[in-house]
Amino acid sequence: MMKIVLGALALTGATTPALATETSWSTTDRDLASLSSSLTQGASGVSVSGFLRSSYVGWSDQDVGGFSIDDAQIWVNGTVGDFGVVVQTEAADSPRFFNNDTGDFTSGPDVDDDGDGVPDDVDTLNRPNQPGTVGSLGNLGVLDAYVTWNATEMIKVQMGQFRPAVLGSSLGNENNLLFINRSGLGARFAYRDQGVQVGGSFGMVNAVVYLQNGDDLDGDEISFGGRASATIMGTASANEGALGASGDPSLTVGLGFTDDKGLLADQVIAVDAAFTMGALGVSVEIVDVDEDDATLFNVAGSFVVMPDQLEVGLRYEDFDDADNENWITLGANWYLQGHAAKWQFNYIMLNSDDPADDTDLFQVGLTVSM
Repeated sequence: MMKIVLGALALTGATTPALATETSWSTTDRDLASLSSSLTQGASGVSVSGFLRSSYVGWSDQDVGGFSIDDAQIWVNGTVGDFGVVVQTEAADSPRFFNNDTGDFTSGPDVDDDGDGVPDDVDTLNRPNQPGTVGSLGNLGVLDAYVTWNATEMIKVQMGQFRPAVLGSSLGNENNLLFINRSGLGARFAYRDQGVQVGGSFGMVNAVVYLQNGDDLDGDEISFGGRASATIMGTASANEGALGASGDPSLTVGLGFTDDKGLLADQVIAVDAAFTMGALGVSVEIVDVDEDDATLFNVAGSFVVMPDQLEVGLRYEDFDDADNENWITLGANWYLQGHAAKWQFNYIMLNSDDPADDTDLFQVGLTVSM
């Protein structure tokens, strides 16, 4: 199921040893406390935050379902003068996929799409965050780990491990999503890699360029790319959807590019836009993949039915593949404390010209951020 798209997903990260006992958890707590203490020395600000996302996923055309730990993240942020440090960890284990042929859950494909030398079925942080996956609590791994330097009032330099700035929805954290799952394109570019980037704000335009190790098998090709975005009217929102949008119209457009001579594609061009006005939110993502000569896209819309409480949404995704695969997601969010505490319900229809890939599933999820 979803063999074309899931084969194109690349999510990377470095892992630490498994936390199998209470002693291991205590050691991790001490390590985080030690890190926080060292950051405090001479620091102008240190904060610890995070969130937990858990859900239940079931198949309407199969008598099967399961509970899932989607994310269990802790973030540490600190600043010292013009320098900053960000460490973001994840304690949710690799997801299992429901196999239509066997009728049970299995680990991910035994391939190494992300090129980190670890098969994806045992790679803790290769988490596609896609329909049909069930995760669990497991190894603690590092997602983001980078330092920043405010070189000037407008220019910031960043070095370490981070997500490449290509598609806008990939850069947002999972606790602020409109739907339980990212879009297929959003998940494609939400991987992490080591490198350096330089970015800045120039009026209404934000621009970033980056160099990263890349996804190639030989390890000798550097991935590079960048993104420019502009809020050409109104004020951009940090969240997906229309929650918290003002009554005035807001429009943000972005253009991204990446060149990675690895397993997935040589060159990718991405265009995205997000519009809100009052209770209405609309977004679109379009990605042209040079190697596959394919153009993938999705469009989503949402409406806040009850101010600050209830938002409903619809998303359509087309993957321009041989089986004409597309996903349709219906969603409803019940906000208790905005995106910081919310219940979500999604009904997802996976359609394909190959009947074996057709399935419908539903998810109910709870997200709480601290």
